Amino acid sequence: NTKKRLKEYLEYKNMSIREFERTCGLSNGLAMRLSTATNPSTLKKITTSCDINIKWLLSGEGTMIKKGVQNEVESLTPKEKASISDGLKSGKFRLVPLINIDSVGGVHSENAIDVSEQYVIKMMPFADALPDDVAILQSGNSMYPTIPSGSALLIREVKNWREYFGYGGIFVLLLSDGRRITKEVRRYEEDPKNYIWCVSYNPDVADEELPKSLIKGVWKVVKYIADFGW
Repeated sequence: NTKKRLKEYLEYKNMSIREFERTCGLSNGLAMRLSTATNPSTLKKITTSCDINIKWLLSGEGTMIKKGVQNEVESLTPKEKASISDGLKSGKFRLVPLINIDSVGGVHSENAIDVSEQYVIKMMPFADALPDDVAILQSGNSMYPTIPSGSALLIREVKNWREYFGYGGIFVLLLSDGRRITKEVRRYEEDPKNYIWCVSYNPDVADEELPKSLIKGVWKVVKYIADFGW
C-alpha cells in the first residue's frame, strides 16, 4: 500500500521515482522500500524536501499533501488556478516550495540558524523551474537594491562547484558554520584555487574574499522576486 500511495503521489507531481530520491537525498531503490520501520532520519529527509504527508504515505491517513501547502493551493482564485493549470501543462512554470530558511547578504553577517525541522511555507510559481529547485528568503541589505531583504530566491544546487563554479552569477553559499550567504561570485585572481571573490551590490558594503574551505554547499540563484506580497 505504501508503494501504491507513493506512485500516486509521483503521478500527481509528474515526477519519476529517481527524481523523488534525488530531491530527498535517498539512495537508489530506497523509495520503494519505505515503511513504518524506515529509519526516522530517512523520513525526516522526505518531510524536509517535499510536500508529501508522511502519515498519509505510511498509513493512508489524512491528505496526500501536507495541509499547509494544500491550503495554500486551494486558497487561489479560480483565475489563478486556471493560470497555474495552463502554465503547468505548457511547461512554462512549476510550483516550487518556499522553505522557511533565509540567506543573508554578507560573509560576516549574523543570521539566526534555526535548528528546527524545515517546512514549506507556501508553493510559488516560477518560470523555467526544475523539479529539484526550491525557494528561500533573502535577508540583509548587502545585495540591495537588486535583491532587497524579503525577496524570494529560486535556487538550484550546484553539485560540482569544486570543478566548475560558473563565475559571474549570484549564488547562495552554505558555510561550514551553518550560515547561508548570498553573493555574486567572481574569480579571485590572486589565489583562484583556494578562494573566491564575493561581490556585494550595495555600494556601502565591501567586497571580500572567501576561502573555499569554508564552503559546504552551493546553490545558484536562478531567479528572484523582490516583491511578492510576503
